[in-house]
Amino acid sequence: MAGTASAEVTLRVRYAETDAMGVVYHANYLIWFEVARGELFSQCGTDYTHWEKQGYYLPVTEISARYLAPARYSDDVVVRAWLDSFRSRQIVLAYEARDRQTGQLLAAGKTVHVCVNCQGRAVPIPADMRALFEGSLET
Repeated sequence: MAGTASAEVTLRVRYAETDAMGVVYHANYLIWFEVARGELFSQCGTDYTHWEKQGYYLPVTEISARYLAPARYSDDVVVRAWLDSFRSRQIVLAYEARDRQTGQLLAAGKTVHVCVNCQGRAVPIPADMRALFEGSLET
């Protein structure tokens, strides 16, 4: 994976993140994906607020997740995010959540983001944002 832009965060499952069956409620994985996404931008040399100040936004336009095994209260979960692909106006990020102790894959997902301006119109991804990800596609 050398040369691949990716980021990992380790999160401990909080009781409030579990459901009546004692497992992590499915929507919490989407929040964890967002945490890893923010870390990915930071590790690439900027954070999301930098782009907002420049007048660019990356709203999620599509999301998918596949749940493979449960996480439970107090488990440590490693969430990894990486750039899957990009086009002139679109970025696709991929994610995986694994049990830190066993390495078991718990969930995998993707988010699709379209670059928009302050008026909400789709615009090309700015050159400096593209440059952050050049050569960093997962192979």
